[in-house]
Amino acid sequence: MREKLRNLLLYAGADHSSIARIMPSVQQANVTMALTLSGFGTLLIAAMLVFSLRLDGLRQNSWVYVGGFCFSVLIFLLSFVAKKHPKLIIPLIYLAYSVYYLYGILIGVVTDANGKTVTYIAMLILVPSLFVQRPLRTIVLTCLFDAIFIVGCVFVKSGSVMSVDIVNGALFGLLGLASGLVNNQVRVRHYIDVQKLQEISRIDKLTGVNNRNAYEVDLFSIAEKCKHNLACVYVDVNGLHELNNNKGHEHGDLMLKFIAKQIKMTFPDGMIYRIGGDEFVVFVPDTSKADVGYELINLIKKVEAEDYHIAVGYDVAGLRNLLMDNLVKSAEMNMFMNKNEYYKNLARTARKENY
Repeated sequence: MREKLRNLLLYAGADHSSIARIMPSVQQANVTMALTLSGFGTLLIAAMLVFSLRLDGLRQNSWVYVGGFCFSVLIFLLSFVAKKHPKLIIPLIYLAYSVYYLYGILIGVVTDANGKTVTYIAMLILVPSLFVQRPLRTIVLTCLFDAIFIVGCVFVKSGSVMSVDIVNGALFGLLGLASGLVNNQVRVRHYIDVQKLQEISRIDKLTGVNNRNAYEVDLFSIAEKCKHNLACVYVDVNGLHELNNNKGHEHGDLMLKFIAKQIKMTFPDGMIYRIGGDEFVVFVPDTSKADVGYELINLIKKVEAEDYHIAVGYDVAGLRNLLMDNLVKSAEMNMFMNKNEYYKNLARTARKENY
């Protein structure tokens, strides 16, 4: 029960590992929401500011509109910065919550002490559903500003207006939290489901690396992740067919999983794809040809220590003259040369043993 409650408050009913996998999607959604709301909010508040200068009924709100306009512009600008600096997203959400709630409180309590609050009540219903984040944060922030609103009503308002606003603030605060938490949980579940579908469509189930489908989708966008050059490594597993026939497919699977693990350890920054039954392609950004060759020597040693064998080929191209098809073909041709040499040596060894 305690674990379920913890997951509900911290991870919207999911678990930490699931949240970690969907975090890039959540961050992108939150930044998009902040950009959209602050953009429309800036235009809307600017219009209200203009009207307040012309209409007597809104003139007392003009200073609130000026503050709201300035902070809305600030949120809009910070949203662009947060695209490249994800650590700013949480402070951005805090700022957005604070601005929207305070805007509603100032309009409903300070500038119109004798009228019933409408703007803040609308914020109570809207704001908890805006961003995908830890439910506990939404609860704390909403309760904090609802307490500020109620205290403000007690000190500023009086009579039935005060009573109605306090009751509405409490009731609609609970309603907004309930709807916001449910909406948050549904959106988190959606992101998790989408992530699982993407993993199924992109990840090779046996080895855990990217599959052929991911390779074909990613191939011509990989260069965007490089600054100077791109290395392509082509790995072919020797003897898979023979191992499957002689010892069974489970032994072949063990070999493939071991080799895939060693490739991941050798090229931790590489983009690794299993493009065939016994073929792997690795793209390594911004590395030298000498470094790739050195790492491949170590990879071959680790693989052969388990009495497995691989054929490897590689090439490196600068971004200015990079053609992905040519780079992959060059690495593949070098792999075939290495593979032919392996089987020639194997044949020589067999002939010597027969003598």
